[in-house]
Amino acid sequence: MTHVLSIVGGMALAALLAAPAMAAEDKDVIDYRINLMKTLGEQASAIGKIMQGKVGYTANLAIHTDTIANTIEAAKIAFAPKVVGGTAKAEVWDNWKDFSDRFNALQVAAKDVSAAARSGGMDAAKPKVTAMFTCKGCHDTYRTKEPAK
Repeated sequence: MTHVLSIVGGMALAALLAAPAMAAEDKDVIDYRINLMKTLGEQASAIGKIMQGKVGYTANLAIHTDTIANTIEAAKIAFAPKVVGGTAKAEVWDNWKDFSDRFNALQVAAKDVSAAARSGGMDAAKPKVTAMFTCKGCHDTYRTKEPAK
């Protein structure tokens, strides 16, 4: 009986010790997702500067849109596990199809702008850029203003 109690006690201790590890893993997942979303924001900002003519790096438009498309691929993987937190609402996973469809649409739009920029330069890409920037609709639905505590 003492042996059984020792095993049960050991299992209980292991479970208690694992709980903080799970919380740390969740924090790491959330931090990773935040980094990816910041990358998207930074790339969008760089594209904005190019489109407004504030910088002359028009040849970089395809690079920035490729970065957005690649970051979306990573974000789809990072958001797949249900780890609520940061500024992501639970609705992300409650409405997963809509959420992932929005990611997919952004990725397709980014690839479209990249292809246009590579083949026809700014003149070909410029009318397509607006289709990429639908971020507000997704943020209004799936993002909180402040991170969950």
